[in-house]
Amino acid sequence: MSESTTVLLYELNSLALIVPASTKIVYRNQTGGHACLQSQVEGYLVPFAGEVRDKCERLLSHFTGPKWGGWCSERIDEETADEIDSVLADMPGRDQIIVNRTKLNLSCEAWVHVRIIGPLLALVEHAAPSEAILTWPNSD
Repeated sequence: MSESTTVLLYELNSLALIVPASTKIVYRNQTGGHACLQSQVEGYLVPFAGEVRDKCERLLSHFTGPKWGGWCSERIDEETADEIDSVLADMPGRDQIIVNRTKLNLSCEAWVHVRIIGPLLALVEHAAPSEAILTWPNSD
């Protein structure tokens, strides 16, 4: 029996996708704002290259602002899904990644289930993932 390896993403300073897959590598991030949830999934990590600091700051502002106040730990809503979609659409080549509206109840700050509706050729070769988890630094 082979055990899995857990990779902690607590020092992640960018946006990234975690594509669920049987890899024996589990990625864990602190999520849910002040609730400091320990969300994890087995798969592979696809970091976003380039300048995404302003996108992380935009998400941080949304989740620490008046709507959530740093406490988005149970589920996101349609308005928040729209904001995340807007952040992704504002990134060249990332507009094919959208929030999975059927999994809003499984999504929270820094851990959002997304659908991939087009090829991620610039990010992943020889694979065509259709779902992933979008993660970024938690606001706690």
